[in-house]
Parts: sequence; structure tokens; C-alpha cells
Amino acid sequence: MISQRFGATRDQVRPARSFVAEILGDGHPLHDDAVLLTSELATNAVEHSAQPVDTGTGWDGTGPGERPGEFVVTVAFLPHGVVVTVQDPGSARIPCVRNSGPDATGGRGLMLVNDLATRWGFHRDGTGTVIWFELGSPG
Repeated sequence: MISQRFGATRDQVRPARSFVAEILGDGHPLHDDAVLLTSELATNAVEHSAQPVDTGTGWDGTGPGERPGEFVVTVAFLPHGVVVTVQDPGSARIPCVRNSGPDATGGRGLMLVNDLATRWGFHRDGTGTVIWFELGSPG
């Protein structure tokens, strides 16, 4: 397993995606799907569940005593696939597939995960929410 932390800001979704792309390498048969789904889960972590962390001192202009929360991306290899997890501070909402209207500009992330992943799920622990997807390769 290989993990990396990211600040829970929109500009960290691309580095999270790049982290998974680099771990898998361009020739990996699951590269494109894993990078796409990581992007969706990282975006969800930033938009829905990342809470500021109280540091007691100001940081980077985000207000006195607060810095953006974090999310952690982990890549684990399986004999015939890969599992990617995104862990964040959590929210009161349960991650679920939504039916977004045709004109909606968002809300399709977990639909993509549901459609492309071999399986996916989530659990909550003392640090927040861990959402994961597994991609399997043929053979």
C-alpha cells in the first residue's frame, strides 16, 4: 500500500489524480479508470466532507487558527487489480449514488464509480469516512 495526504482544497484534486497515475504507470490496464475514479472521490472529499482543522494560529489566510482539512489517497495492488481508498474527515451524509438531472453540473461521481468499479463501498472510523473502489483486470 502506498498513501499520500492532500489538503482538502480544489487545487489538490489534480495532484491526487497524478499520484494514482504515477503509482500505476501509463501502461497499467486499469490506469485510466483508476485515475478518473480517484478524481471523483477526491472531489467528493473536498466538496462534501473536508472540515477545517483548528490549529490555534492562522495559516495561509484561511482564517485565524484554521487550515484546510486533509484527505488521504491510498493505492493497494491486488493479484488481478487495484484498490484505491480516499479517507477524509467525514460528513453526516452517507455516500450514495444520486440521480442527477440531465442539466445538472455535478452529482455523477458515485454513479461513475458504481458503473466502472468492480465493487466499491465505504466505512466510517474514528478519523472520518473511508470510501474505496476496486478495479479488476481480466485474468
